[in-house]
Amino acid sequence: MRKPTVLVADDDRCVRSALRKRLTANGYHVLESPDGLGVIAQYLKEPVDAIILDHEMPNGDGRSIAHLIRKESDVPIVFVSGHSREEFRPIVMRLPGVYFLPKPFDAAKLLELLASVIQTPRRLGDPARKNTQGCFC
Repeated sequence: MRKPTVLVADDDRCVRSALRKRLTANGYHVLESPDGLGVIAQYLKEPVDAIILDHEMPNGDGRSIAHLIRKESDVPIVFVSGHSREEFRPIVMRLPGVYFLPKPFDAAKLLELLASVIQTPRRLGDPARKNTQGCFC
């Protein structure tokens, strides 16, 4: 059986490393990117089941990346950020399948959220596509 793939995008190497270790220990295959362009490159290279996305990164902020990905796919996107929930309310309300966890976040909450939103990799137009609603966790 294929492990669910999660793309972790954060410019902080320590955050990426901690997430990789936790996710791998819980049965996920993890891809990483330190910047916005890397997110797009990784996403185009290999199908993913979810994306964990920092808001502020070099070469493309999280909001722009989320909008670009949402044009092609409804893959779940989980923002992790030190910014307030209120800053993310507009993007979460406009884009389905976008979620938010404030930094520092509880790893158990992240794992619970991923388990609840991961189905299979989906592209827009796929007949098996499932429409999801974003939420604040």
